[in-house]
Amino acid sequence: MKLSVVIVNYNVRAYLEQCLRTVFTALDGLNGEVFVVDNQSTDGSVELVREKFPNVRLIANTENVGFSRANNQAIRKAKGEYVLLLNPDTVVGEDVFHKVVAFMDAHPKAGGLGVKMIDGTGHFLPESKRGLPTPQVAFFKIIGLSRLFPKSSLFGRYHLGHLPENEAAPIEILSGACMFLRKRTLDEVGLLDESFFMYGEDIDLSYRITLGGYENWYYPDARIIHYKGESTKKSSVNYVFVFYNAMAIFAQKHFARSGGVFPVLIKSSIYLSAAAAIATRFLNRALLPFLDLLTIVLVLALSPVVPQRWPFIQELGTDLLIGLGVVGWTALFGGYDRPLRFTPPVKALMGLLIIGGGLLWSLSGTTDDILETALLCTWATAAMLLVRLVLHLLRIKGYGLRRKERERVLAIGSNQEAKQALALLWQTHFGLGWTSTVRPGSPETTPEALARIIRKHRIGEVVFCAKDLSWGGIITLMEKLRNGGAEFKIAQPAREFIIGPSSIESLADLYVLQEHALITPAGRRAKRILDVMVSLTILLLAPFVALLLPNGGRRLSEAVNVLTGKRSWVGYLSTSRSAPRLPTLRRGIFDLYPDQGPALTERAAVRMNALYAKDYDPFHDLRVVWRGLRTVS
Repeated sequence: MKLSVVIVNYNVRAYLEQCLRTVFTALDGLNGEVFVVDNQSTDGSVELVREKFPNVRLIANTENVGFSRANNQAIRKAKGEYVLLLNPDTVVGEDVFHKVVAFMDAHPKAGGLGVKMIDGTGHFLPESKRGLPTPQVAFFKIIGLSRLFPKSSLFGRYHLGHLPENEAAPIEILSGACMFLRKRTLDEVGLLDESFFMYGEDIDLSYRITLGGYENWYYPDARIIHYKGESTKKSSVNYVFVFYNAMAIFAQKHFARSGGVFPVLIKSSIYLSAAAAIATRFLNRALLPFLDLLTIVLVLALSPVVPQRWPFIQELGTDLLIGLGVVGWTALFGGYDRPLRFTPPVKALMGLLIIGGGLLWSLSGTTDDILETALLCTWATAAMLLVRLVLHLLRIKGYGLRRKERERVLAIGSNQEAKQALALLWQTHFGLGWTSTVRPGSPETTPEALARIIRKHRIGEVVFCAKDLSWGGIITLMEKLRNGGAEFKIAQPAREFIIGPSSIESLADLYVLQEHALITPAGRRAKRILDVMVSLTILLLAPFVALLLPNGGRRLSEAVNVLTGKRSWVGYLSTSRSAPRLPTLRRGIFDLYPDQGPALTERAAVRMNALYAKDYDPFHDLRVVWRGLRTVS
């Protein structure tokens, strides 16, 4: 047998299905086998493999054993001359396996090989080729010199930026997302080190391959897409700790003789990077509220109305308090939800005007205060809208104003497949803007023609219909159209879902389409506000609750848990069945539908959970809580 493909999966069912389709296509004409090692997924991945890919050699673990151990489980059973360790969030071109096997056959000293990887936006992933993270290389990466000088042969060695992107070359470190390995080499240098739970194991194995007298190669003639799911977590504290702790294990194992400098450097970088991650996430979320606060303060300070009518507001502290109140009020109206919209701050300021105007009218009985309050609210609204427009025009990530229903979409595929893909997008995007279809084989499918269409019609999304296009052709088009500003998605042959670089639109999404669904920020905010208000009411009435309500003492404790975010008053019905992808909720104190009780079938419970998420009604929660508080349990 020539090739054994090993895929370790954990809760990425849709990506896994797409990956397996491409793998079996690429194995055509090659004697090979495919392993899937599942680390106790709960999203139906195991059932998917058994149902749709019976030829896969499935290892279904009953616990998450980590990346290294899971790969080793399959490697020990592999019969291929070569072993490929492949991430499930990848797309493999039809010619990749044949090209790599031919290259490895022609280079007997090659113990491992990595291919050219692009991400879901078509851009080159620099980790396709990496250098050994020696103390010096790691230091340059940690302090940021590798980012400032990526092409430098001295400072940019972590990603070997000085090596051409499209030329084959010996390298030191392979990426664990796609590692072609000679089985004989693994028998000599050993398998993955299982002390690495996640991250770092590819560096360690690559280094041991070179220590064993073999070479690692970067081979750009073979190309894959790597959606790089962990990229969305790189600003998270958890990622920082896991990654740098893996680096610390590697340093202790291979560079312990460096006097302890490298391990100390790594541990220091863990805490510095964790602090930077926290600060980055905070600043990203706090930027717009801070700008709004500054805007309100400036409006109050510069307005000619304020010193005449309300001189006390001229105090900076008073201005800040008013500004904080306006920002909080705006947040309640969804003014900081993504993507940004103009309407929430307008509604918030109108509501403020109505409430403030009513109070002033009741106190003074004149219209002057009301008119001047209206003028201030108008100036503040205009300034806040201007802030949002500037952020949008500057293209600051996360602050765009374009919404999916206004998205212009280009589908590349047959009329039938394109129609199905656009219909799914229409439903998951709450509608679409301008749409068009380009049929495969037509003159418009050249990269140059497609680039003109994207530019001319300001296309926001390009959808490739995988049933009508080759996987390699999709990879080529994504790479050549990467600078057009459009987002790329792949509609699967089974028409069940569409995969993008950071999203999966599937038939399951049709359960959660409404604007007030729990998948939206407004829906989540409404549920949380209700939880907080009910909890505060119970705590304020604590003596009466303790004396008059059944289980009063327990209700007070539950109110504290809900207030601190550990629980919610109402949650999903418990079910063991595989359900559609629904928004995550905290575990509920009371059953979603108390009237139904245990008489509900599993299927009915799944359906009711979906309906609850799709069409959230705070008053339903209030009824459930009111009934639950009066019930002895």
